[in-house]
Amino acid sequence: MSSSTAKPSSDITGLDLLLILLVTFSWGLNYPVMKYVVTSYPPLTFRAFAFTIGFVFLGLYAWRQGDSLRVPVSERWLAFKLGVPNMVLWHLGLILGLTLLNSGRAAIVGYTMPVWALIASVILFKNHLTPRGILGVMCSLLATLLLARDEMSNFAGQPLGLLCTLAAAIAWGVGNAMLKNCKISVSSMTLTFWMLLLAAICFTIMAFVFERDRWHWPSMVQWLAIAYGGVVTFAICYVAWFRVARKLTPVTSGLSIMLVPMVGLMGGGFFLNEAVGSADIAALVLILVAIAIVLIPGRQPKLNPNDVSR
Repeated sequence: MSSSTAKPSSDITGLDLLLILLVTFSWGLNYPVMKYVVTSYPPLTFRAFAFTIGFVFLGLYAWRQGDSLRVPVSERWLAFKLGVPNMVLWHLGLILGLTLLNSGRAAIVGYTMPVWALIASVILFKNHLTPRGILGVMCSLLATLLLARDEMSNFAGQPLGLLCTLAAAIAWGVGNAMLKNCKISVSSMTLTFWMLLLAAICFTIMAFVFERDRWHWPSMVQWLAIAYGGVVTFAICYVAWFRVARKLTPVTSGLSIMLVPMVGLMGGGFFLNEAVGSADIAALVLILVAIAIVLIPGRQPKLNPNDVSR
């Protein structure tokens, strides 16, 4: 990792695509996994376990590789500010919202994040909007509204779940814009390690305060879900995500993983018997269009040999 933030680019490499696919399927399947666990286990405690496993696993990997996890003193406050919205607030709102909402629909509301990333980038960092970015965001919003239409009655009955998930999406969007527009010298792995540690501390404190009377030893299935969340969802996928997020533009990096709610939706239907209807398929098409708009490079104008200066 270079010593400064990578230059934004609308182009992606084969490795970027591989990382996007890894994140998409791992994070998408995480929604039905979380929904299954939080129906029988305290959600804050569940997340505290996963965060702890995540930063320990990542720390051991860095130690084995001989990589330094040191953050320069001048950048520690910045790393803390990035960790609060990107890790703590995002997962707090999401896990609380998921206890009240259908897992697929919670994924959809959560992944309005690119919209908030775009708005935050424009307001906070004076970034310019492009027609392709606006069109991609509009397609993703239309997909979200289409899928949310069938859930409006549930939203009316569970306003707290909706507000928590929407607040989580806003926090992650703002955090994504901050990540893209900041300059920090540490690697994605180092940044992820300290974010996971921060979240582990915060969630452990919250679990102690609010869920101590509900604590019990997890079952084997719950331990498997905790391990999946800590090792795959956090340790592996967050390193991949921050690598992509720091390289691409906020809109492109956000929309590049808009298939995550689709994987979550299909996973919820397959594993939890949640309904998947025609609106879901239509939304999938819209999101594929949004991804294509922002990821497929536009045509470059052909140069006329006569116009090339010699």
